[in-house]
Amino acid sequence: MEEYLIKGGKVIDGTGASPIVEDLRITNSKISEIGDIREKKSQVIDATGCTVMPGLIEGHNHPLGERNFTDPGFKKYYDNMVNSPTLALMKGIHVIQGLLRRGITTIRIPHPTIPNAPELRGEWLVALRKAVERGYFPAPRVVAGGCVLPTGGHLNSMGPPYAFNPGWKGADGPWEIRKQTRECLQYEVDFIKLIGPGHKRFKPGPGPEHTCMTFEEISAAVEEAHWKSVPIAAHAKNGPGLKFAVEAGVDSIEHGTHLMEQPELITHMVQNGQFLVPTLGMFFYEPLVDAYDEAEPGTKSNFKSIRPKLIKNFKECMKKGVKIAAGTDNTYWEAPGVAWELYTYVNHCGMNPMDAIISATKYNAQNCALSDVGTLEVGKQADIILVNGNPLEDISVLQDRKNIIKVIKGGEVLVDNGKINWP
Repeated sequence: MEEYLIKGGKVIDGTGASPIVEDLRITNSKISEIGDIREKKSQVIDATGCTVMPGLIEGHNHPLGERNFTDPGFKKYYDNMVNSPTLALMKGIHVIQGLLRRGITTIRIPHPTIPNAPELRGEWLVALRKAVERGYFPAPRVVAGGCVLPTGGHLNSMGPPYAFNPGWKGADGPWEIRKQTRECLQYEVDFIKLIGPGHKRFKPGPGPEHTCMTFEEISAAVEEAHWKSVPIAAHAKNGPGLKFAVEAGVDSIEHGTHLMEQPELITHMVQNGQFLVPTLGMFFYEPLVDAYDEAEPGTKSNFKSIRPKLIKNFKECMKKGVKIAAGTDNTYWEAPGVAWELYTYVNHCGMNPMDAIISATKYNAQNCALSDVGTLEVGKQADIILVNGNPLEDISVLQDRKNIIKVIKGGEVLVDNGKINWP
């Protein structure tokens, strides 16, 4: 493997330290030296005028699907049942390569999304992870999730039971939940995602304040995952399901839209180091909102009406010290990636740009249980991007793919000025 020396760039190392101009040497996939470094025999990468920072981590994404928001044929979610699962997998490869060009070196995928995907326990995603690890094609490293879902839970209720493959079957009671969790672990998933502890549709006014999982069911899944030292996340937005998930000890709450309605849960999360993946940006990205509205009229007004509450909820969690990990909840589409999520944090919620960057690097790495990425430190994997511009001054520079000059993953230059290096 080539030895590289990145010289002259302003380094944001992802730890929260002030950026300084220094050099980084990459040896055998890892950062071997940081400081004022002599060239020796390394291949020099001139980073003068650029920001050098950790590769971005997308903390919640669903790229495996074939829905196309620009296709007039897309009217309802159920239309995806006629699409080929194999085609959906191929589309996912296309999408994550696009994300690589946007500086994303790791992607956390909770589950496939299309209803006709053959399974949710992790086989698809683990296969994708292994394909990337074996170098079949250049792409971000994949953090593969496996789903545990109750009968009638979020994904399990998106259509009539006869429309889904057996792999989408729900579970009921602690022992069935344990079995589903163990099935996921058999596939060697990187984390477990619970679907349905608490879900509220994005509508103004009151929503369903119920849970599809009991405290005992959630606790059973948490126990099984933690016995194997595997993180566990919960799709939880409101009500008793959100309370059960936090108190049962999940490692992260995905969405957490109504946490501020139960402030004691925010305190609990801070005290126990639980992450929040708020998936906020999708509500503010107008092209996506318009596409949803075209498919399901009324969505745009609903999204706009809930924005003030989303911002207030985010600010409350941020103020109290909840560790926020950036994830988009994007499905099937590339642009603009996790950079838009960071823009939303900074420009709509008042987050400091450095903290926003940490949410997509250090904190996302911790939430993925990846100890060797997320920050630029000696001994860690060389997941590095060179950015034209300073995201601490203008976080939006990360949105333009043209500003991502180089993408280095595991010491290999995979993207050079927008072009993927693929022998």
